[in-house]
Amino acid sequence: MKIALIIIGDEVLLGQVVDTNATSIARILYKEGLEIYKKWTVADKSDQILLALHEASQDADVLLMTGGLGPTKDDITKKTLADYFEVDLIFSDENKIHLEKMLQIRNMKITPNHLQQCYLPANAILLDNQLGTALGMYIKAHSKMYFSMPGVPYEMEFIMNHGVVPRLRENKQNIQVYHQTIHTIGMGETEIADLIEPKFGELPSYLSLAYLPSQGQVKLRLTGKHESLDFLKEKIETYKEIIKDTLIDNILGFGDTSLEEEIGKLLIKQERTLSTAESCSGGYLAHKIVSVPGASEYFQGSIVAYQYEMKHKLLGVSEEVLAKFGAVSEECVVEMVKGACSELDSNYAIATSGIAGPLGGTEDKPVGTVWIAYGTKDTIKTKKLRFFRDRIRNIEATATFAMILFWKYLKEVK
Repeated sequence: MKIALIIIGDEVLLGQVVDTNATSIARILYKEGLEIYKKWTVADKSDQILLALHEASQDADVLLMTGGLGPTKDDITKKTLADYFEVDLIFSDENKIHLEKMLQIRNMKITPNHLQQCYLPANAILLDNQLGTALGMYIKAHSKMYFSMPGVPYEMEFIMNHGVVPRLRENKQNIQVYHQTIHTIGMGETEIADLIEPKFGELPSYLSLAYLPSQGQVKLRLTGKHESLDFLKEKIETYKEIIKDTLIDNILGFGDTSLEEEIGKLLIKQERTLSTAESCSGGYLAHKIVSVPGASEYFQGSIVAYQYEMKHKLLGVSEEVLAKFGAVSEECVVEMVKGACSELDSNYAIATSGIAGPLGGTEDKPVGTVWIAYGTKDTIKTKKLRFFRDRIRNIEATATFAMILFWKYLKEVK
């Protein structure tokens, strides 16, 4: 089943909106063992949409479209689809009933512009949208399946899960797809490949291995396609064990997990708590930790002490340390850990202080210099790192590497 994706919207092409829909759709399809083979991103112009439809229809079995289904003049997807299939636009009472219901919830009255949403191509079937006014559409034509969804991400996801995926399942070939993801930490993809690929040899045709690198981490995704799901699971499990035995201490976890989630598991296992004391990361580290459901079981809180005065007042960093060594120093982050453990009553703490940039660097402490400390108030480890000149990347990298260091530390705690 070859699936094509057409993203419609001037705002995407202008960079005013990030295209998260393509990522969400790919993730939903991935769970079903399906993949997008090609994507078009086009403006809100009929000729561009028609061109994408003609090109995608050449060899795609399924065409997924998002955008252009609202009540404004630039929402031209329905009219363009009617032109493409050479059918009339007809008024849908079903669509009007849905529209009235959704607007009533919002204490709004229907306007003539709203009613424009009730027209659809004569060959279209409506797809329910419980989260918005714009219904999705399904058209079966030319031995292909066409789906049109609104561009609002959460509305699109609802229609994908409740309207699109069930129909794709009905038409899916009897080929089973099975995935296993191995999360690694502290190694680059080339280093990993040099270690594991000689042990693999040439993978059989029904298996593939992908390397998905990010800051300080690499995901390894084993994918299998075969008629027998049990056969796939057995074979992928064999290769997974080879990777596990080869990389050993660099294995973070398996499946749908994350660095912050694995830290949480270790803290729960140890029945211990964590807090953070942040300067250059500005609370981003705490944000990552509390993004895990149930983090309240082990996370006490965070103190974001950006100024010298706040480091002294809130965390007890001595004025002597700040005067002699500065905020971006090993001595400062050590005292920040002690202060966080004390003030927030936690067993462990992680502290960050650095120069996020793009200004503020010196010859001794250039932009991207970061000190990280972690441990208990009695036993503290530190690390000095040097990142980039980009402020946001530095903030994200600080939080990521602080968690990497702390995860390794927790793994060694007896």
